[in-house]
Amino acid sequence: GTVHPLIPHMAFVGYIESVSNLHTSEIRCRWLSSLLQGAFVLPTVDKMVYEISKQMEVMKRTTRFYKRHCISTFSINHTDEMYEDMGLSPWRKRNWLQEAFSPYSNRDYKDDN
Repeated sequence: GTVHPLIPHMAFVGYIESVSNLHTSEIRCRWLSSLLQGAFVLPTVDKMVYEISKQMEVMKRTTRFYKRHCISTFSINHTDEMYEDMGLSPWRKRNWLQEAFSPYSNRDYKDDN
């Protein structure tokens, strides 16, 4: 959602529908900064297009938002993937019980570096 596979030298961060999407945009900015610093490289165009098509199929089956952008629907998984790309742990809680049963908040995503 940040770098279009067919336009790899342009990034987009900033469309915020509501306050609940603010966190995802902040994480996307951190992800983009890591990409620009060379912390990781983008996958191939074919892999990105394939992943997008898989996500669109899941959205068509599971949500009414597939015809328009809806960041919050896949926010947790999307944030985990961005954290892994940046070399950070996607675990937000101190132990697995909290990770499994506690709700997430913005404080769970603080940068420990």
